Amino acid sequence: MIEIEWSDEFDRGPDWIAPKCVVGLDRDGVINEDIGTYCYRSKDFKPIDGSIKAIAKLRKLGHKVVIITNQGGIEKGIFTQDDVENLHKHMFELFGEEGCQSIDGLYYSESSRKQDMYAKPNVGMFKRCEKEVPHVKFSQGYYVGDKISDLKAAMKIGAKPILVRTGYGKETEELINKRFTYRSIKKRTKVFDTLLDFVNYLER
Repeated sequence: MIEIEWSDEFDRGPDWIAPKCVVGLDRDGVINEDIGTYCYRSKDFKPIDGSIKAIAKLRKLGHKVVIITNQGGIEKGIFTQDDVENLHKHMFELFGEEGCQSIDGLYYSESSRKQDMYAKPNVGMFKRCEKEVPHVKFSQGYYVGDKISDLKAAMKIGAKPILVRTGYGKETEELINKRFTYRSIKKRTKVFDTLLDFVNYLER
């Protein structure tokens, strides 16, 4: 199952479309610190240094932004959809404070099961986004993550994989460097220290 949230309260209007390519973002470990357990309370949501600024900058540069995240704790009964939605409301408020008035969408899966078509590394969330937001084409953009499942999903949907060294990024970088089976992922992936470093690269 999949749920979608939109930042309607920050929308610039139905006719406004960011002209540049889409930048898809994982959440935990890319936008906020990965606390080692599920992050579902606003008080536990700690933005990584520069991440909110990076998202605001993406919008100012004219990029489409979609957040795509696994939230498998819902299926496990650790937290609820309402918990996730309340946390995302808090996150959107932080975006607004930084001057980011809209994003194109936010999708999350309720499980992390391999059989779940919507859970990364499967690409159900990406495909649903492209169907519901026609101006988003991941094959023409990027997907930023910190885990191997993020890089695999990017490869499957045709997006350029971007690995950040925050969250589990350093461990993932070591993994793709050591395992021969990940050679194709390593070849296509660009690595940056943080999301802000990647956005600064896009600005050049």
